[in-house]
Amino acid sequence: MRRLRQVLIWGALYTIATGCSELSQPVQQNPEAELEVHPEGWVEKTAATFHGLFIRADGWNLRNCQRCHGVDYAGGIAGASCLTCHPKTPEDCIVCHGGTDNASGAPPVDLDDNEEEDAPRVGAHSDHVEGRELSDGIPCASCHLVPQQYEAPGHVDSDLPAEVRFDSLAILNGAEPVWDRATLTCAESYCHGNWSLPRDQSGFAGLYVDEQMVGNRAVPIWTDAETVTCGSCHDLPPVGHVPQDLGDCATCHGDTVDEEGNIVGRDKHINGMVNVFGQEYPMFSTARQK
Repeated sequence: MRRLRQVLIWGALYTIATGCSELSQPVQQNPEAELEVHPEGWVEKTAATFHGLFIRADGWNLRNCQRCHGVDYAGGIAGASCLTCHPKTPEDCIVCHGGTDNASGAPPVDLDDNEEEDAPRVGAHSDHVEGRELSDGIPCASCHLVPQQYEAPGHVDSDLPAEVRFDSLAILNGAEPVWDRATLTCAESYCHGNWSLPRDQSGFAGLYVDEQMVGNRAVPIWTDAETVTCGSCHDLPPVGHVPQDLGDCATCHGDTVDEEGNIVGRDKHINGMVNVFGQEYPMFSTARQK
C-alpha cells in the first residue's frame, strides 16, 4: 500500500510538472498560490520524498522543474525560487559534485551522500582539484571530459561509473596514464612522476650525475591519501641529480620550496614546468618508457 501511494505521488508530480507553462513563456505569478504540488520532505535530503531523488529518477531532467519555476529557476508560475538553495543555478557543477564553486567542484559529497575518501566516487577528488599543500591542483579535464553544460551528451545520460579520460597535465610529454578501477590505482601519469629530463637537453648539465633525471612513476591508491607523500613521485633530489640535503633545494628552487622542504610556491609545483633560479623552463623531455 505504501509503495502504491509513492507511485501515485510521483505520477501526480510528473503530471503537474509537465502540465505547467511552456519554457518559452515563463509565468511570473502563480494564479493558485495555495496549491501545494510537492510532498512533505521535498527539500529534506534524508527524506524518501527528497526532490533530488525525484530528479534522478526522471533522468536528471531539470526542464520539468523549469516549467513551474521558470527558465531561470527564479520563480515562474510557482512563485517559488530554486535559487534560495542553489544561488547560481540548479545546473551548477557543485550541485552534484560538491565543492564551493566551479573551480573546486569536487566531492565530497558524492551522488550517494558518501563523504569519506575511502568511497571510490569521493577518493582523492578534492586533493587533486584543490591541490592542498603540494600544488595548486590540476584541472578536472586532466582526468575527465568536462561538459560545457549539464545536459551535454555523455554527461548525465551516461552510465556510471564516470569515465576516466586522461588529458591535459596527466599526459604531458607523451605520458600514457592508466586507471585501474579494480585496484583503484593510477599509474604512468606525469603528475606522479612519469617524466625524465635528459642532460643533453638541459641548460644545467653540471647538476647531473647520470644521463637523465627521472621521476619515480608512483602508483597511488585513489582512496588512500597516505600513498602519496613528499618524495613519492620523485626522490629528494630526483634520481640523476647531484646529491643534496633537503634544506639545499631552496638554493635553486626558492620560488617553489623553502629551507625546511615545504612547498611555498604551489603554482610552481606539478605545473609542467622546471622552475630554477626564478625562471620557468618547459618540461623538455618525453615520458619515461615502460
